[in-house]
Amino acid sequence: IRDSATSAELSRPHIAQAGSEGSVYVADKDAHAIRKVATDGSITTFAGTNAAGDDGAGPGAATSMRLSSPNGLWVSSTDTVYVLDLGNDKVRKVKDGTMSTLFSIGGASTGRGLWVADDESLAYVAAGSSLKKWTPAGGVEVFVSGFASLGNFFVQPNGGLLVADRFGHRIYHVSADGQKTVVAGNGQASGGGDGQAALDTGLNEVRGVWGEPAGGFYVATHKGGQVWYVDAAGIIHLFVNGDANDSHAGDGLAFDDASVRISEPRGITMDSDGNLLITEHDGGYIRRVNRTGPVQ
Repeated sequence: IRDSATSAELSRPHIAQAGSEGSVYVADKDAHAIRKVATDGSITTFAGTNAAGDDGAGPGAATSMRLSSPNGLWVSSTDTVYVLDLGNDKVRKVKDGTMSTLFSIGGASTGRGLWVADDESLAYVAAGSSLKKWTPAGGVEVFVSGFASLGNFFVQPNGGLLVADRFGHRIYHVSADGQKTVVAGNGQASGGGDGQAALDTGLNEVRGVWGEPAGGFYVATHKGGQVWYVDAAGIIHLFVNGDANDSHAGDGLAFDDASVRISEPRGITMDSDGNLLITEHDGGYIRRVNRTGPVQ
């Protein structure tokens, strides 16, 4: 069924990511499905049946196999969609309408972020206080631990990762060999602010992070509904402002329009044109920030 995406109801979505052709895929967690928003503005079910369950490893038709609370996804450069099937403790692969199981995670009860290499030689999953790594030969192992509660993460071209630690109120850089360094956040819910050092600024329950080619990165905080940009020099800039009431309001300029607000952002990603996609969880909205235009 093809409906208008702006008329459809989403049920606590957790992240949205664009494919190469411009379509947007949404992890619609409480509806137990993955949605696809086409470039013509229509929305369809891409995977899942809208009922929680587990129909085995597959392969099978993606819209005939049940998912359970999909909490994350990753879209490869060839538009293969990988799903963090949280309730079933699996990472699913959807290609050409067929869903199969790439691997079982093993106790990832609080998973959020997911990334899979294009050749499927490596994958990362955020699972509670640990970042897990999977390889075909070695299976799943803990790559880095000691986080408070992980949100999403971003894998950089050099193999390093930017990792959001929600209740640690920090962004870490994790090197390809597993060394972690704080790159944003003072570990508190407040302090610092626009134009100040990112390391001195409070990131109140930071849950989303996405890097850009220039070397900076964006972060989204659950509390306050804010999106920040950290430049290559480590200075933080307020990009989208929210408020203490978790308000959702308006379309318009993201930077200085007081009538535009986002509520409890879970994930932030970027499409191939550099536009940002912000997932508002409890409100059930996907917002787009055009690089040269207003929030939509």
